Amino acid sequence: MNKFKTKIIATAIFAMLSSNTYAVSTTEEYSFDYAQIKDFVRQDGNKFILEGQEFRISGTNNYYMHYGSKQMILSVLDDAQKLGINVIRVWGFMDGLHHNHTMQFKPGDYKVPDGNKSALEKLDFTVAEAKKRGIRLVIALTNNWEDFGGIPQYVKWFNAKEHDDFYTDKKIRLCYKNYVTHIIEHVNQYTNIKNSDEPTIMTWELANEPRAASDKSGKKLLKWADEMSTYIRKLAPKQLIALGSEGFFARKNNPDWTYNGNDGVDWDNIIRLPNISYGTLHLYPKTWSKDNAEQWGTQWIKEHARVAKEADKPVVLEEYGIGKDESINREFVYRKWTKTAYDEGLNGTMFWILTSKDPSNANGLYPDYDGFRVLNNQSELTDILKNHSKDMRNIKHINENESYIAFPKNNSKQKGEKIQLKVYPFVNGDSAVKSITANVNGNNQIISFAEPDSDGYYTAYVDFNSGLVYGENNLTVNTEFTKGNNVKRDLKFELEKPVTGYKNIAEFNFSEGISDFSEGGTYQAEFLKPELEHAVLGDEKLLKLNVNLPGTNDWEEIRVHNQNVTDLSEAKLVSFDIYYPTDIQGGVRPYVVAGDGWVKLGVDKNNKNLSEMEIVNINNTPLYKQHISVDLGDLSGKNGDFYICIVGNKLKLKGSIFIDNLQFKKPLF
Repeated sequence: MNKFKTKIIATAIFAMLSSNTYAVSTTEEYSFDYAQIKDFVRQDGNKFILEGQEFRISGTNNYYMHYGSKQMILSVLDDAQKLGINVIRVWGFMDGLHHNHTMQFKPGDYKVPDGNKSALEKLDFTVAEAKKRGIRLVIALTNNWEDFGGIPQYVKWFNAKEHDDFYTDKKIRLCYKNYVTHIIEHVNQYTNIKNSDEPTIMTWELANEPRAASDKSGKKLLKWADEMSTYIRKLAPKQLIALGSEGFFARKNNPDWTYNGNDGVDWDNIIRLPNISYGTLHLYPKTWSKDNAEQWGTQWIKEHARVAKEADKPVVLEEYGIGKDESINREFVYRKWTKTAYDEGLNGTMFWILTSKDPSNANGLYPDYDGFRVLNNQSELTDILKNHSKDMRNIKHINENESYIAFPKNNSKQKGEKIQLKVYPFVNGDSAVKSITANVNGNNQIISFAEPDSDGYYTAYVDFNSGLVYGENNLTVNTEFTKGNNVKRDLKFELEKPVTGYKNIAEFNFSEGISDFSEGGTYQAEFLKPELEHAVLGDEKLLKLNVNLPGTNDWEEIRVHNQNVTDLSEAKLVSFDIYYPTDIQGGVRPYVVAGDGWVKLGVDKNNKNLSEMEIVNINNTPLYKQHISVDLGDLSGKNGDFYICIVGNKLKLKGSIFIDNLQFKKPLF
């Protein structure tokens, strides 16, 4: 996943004292016991093997281990060890200069400019400290996204035309190979061991979430993965190799974009490449605009497990996440997905994202930028992950009956006069569910749940007759089992009164200028100079975006950004108009991002072909007009960060798009 942001504390300088002990220039000393990691994890058919025994991954991800302060790095590793994590996936690239750190400042230039810091030195430190704790690493070698450089940086370096030239341009491929050689043959300054000889480095990963959307067959990415995995195999014969893909398929005539080759990833054949040691899949149903997140994700896991067994290769659920602001019970979904992964024989799971202490932040913790943060905080979620780790590592522990309220989410806001309750029990051993009942607000009426269909959910409805009220509601759900423990769950949610209308709380009509908007990023597209302008067309004043969309892909994105939307946390609805020139063809799929998270809102809700739009004349200029309205959900407690994201679907445009009448509204009851 594309992640970023943190602040840096000055690094300490280490000097080697002996083969096993290092001292830092501060008063701290570290004594490494390398005995915990001696052997390499290897692949044997559809299993990982370590020291003659099957090895299964209980893992996580962290993207700041190559530029965070050493205190931050140590905190993550310590928390990982306490959670029973045996593998962490980290970034092994810093293309260009980011956060005052670099690994490859310019193509083939690995020196650190004066006044900046070495991300490779931080990676060395991470490897050495992970080794001390018996934690292995997966190291990704570049990024599909622009965070820390990645493929977009290579494309810019070599003045290539589009993102996917990374896979075919000879100069870019050679630059990538040279960088890979530099990293794999690098000698760690703390352990004095060459990276290719280091068993702590379990896997070299070609890239994070590589996509090649210009070739829906998947052959372009497949060919590149074959070439680069073969190249790395010669450099690192003792280590595993993975592509690092999200797990998309390229199956013809499938209506689901994650299965039909939409992004140029052919997982069915990638996992069968001779030098790809195992397959990876990621899982973000909300980000991918999938309804029924748990059920869709469960099937996603099962399908990859099936294909991996046929290919006789291991498979790892390498990233997964339910955001803190999503409407479903995160603890339940993680329990269901991890249990499914274990039952289906997946060789590993790695949640996104374990973070820990950050002394530069006011509360001492690394900020939850994307809403997926997991802390070692003795919560129910960490207990679930600890027990899953024990299962994956074949450590016996007490198993009890479990029962989760899957919906509604605790402390959520609900609408309507009838609320559906969904409960999902996990039965231990030969026990069975005896009954599930609920009580609303202390009402004497007992609500019984209907038996589940094949999906395993028990359902019931509560309404005003059963004690439901506007405002705060308190429910108690009791699950009784025929054997073992019973489970009681308490649930709170707020029932909102019906909306009678909306009131504008912030409005941008661009009468005076561009109103604090700025360029907010691109994907497979680019802004032209000047990026944004204040356009005056007769009596109309608009925000003008000067863009170049190549029109070769069905997802070419440009974003505009405003960090100072007043009272955004009170808004429930946003609307605006977009104007496109009439001399082009294709489709668009606008959406928004609001608040301090990165959850896409309104994705695929406003998809439309230009030919279906109304044509209006502004100062005798004909333009297609698209009116956008997006439900923002609950933004309470969020900051004023807001993005308008315009995505072209095979829309070739080198020119201007206009935005007007941007309104943020709060409901009236």
